[in-house]
Amino acid sequence: MQRPIEYQNLIKTGALEEVAQTPGAVAQYIENAKNYLASAKQIDQNLSMQRFTSAYEGYFQLVQAVQEYYGVRAKGAGRNLVIQRVGSDLNMSPAEMALIIKAHNRRNETTYQSPFPPVAKAEADALVGILEKYVPEACLLTGAP
Repeated sequence: MQRPIEYQNLIKTGALEEVAQTPGAVAQYIENAKNYLASAKQIDQNLSMQRFTSAYEGYFQLVQAVQEYYGVRAKGAGRNLVIQRVGSDLNMSPAEMALIIKAHNRRNETTYQSPFPPVAKAEADALVGILEKYVPEACLLTGAP
């Protein structure tokens, strides 16, 4: 597998580090994403924060799968960059990417520093929809079942 130049550039800037692939890890990350998606879909629609969180964690499993596939890991502030890079690899629309970045910032800036703010039902639904749409795309990209 040839790593795209964008990943090579992120390695050069220090945002990513090169790592050896772990056998079976890509498939496991994808399976985890599928499980998070199944959970998000089963959570009562009135429990927006829980649905949102499950969908975000599922999407991050896709990010981990693509990183594993390309043999890289985010370092420090590189996590935000790799989330964006993977979104680009999956051909996300600008609106979808904006929602993912907002979700990432909301999770990190609140979870670690303050209480998680209320999540609108529409926002949770949109994130679940993104996860549902991009699990198959991540499978195609990585060759995972």
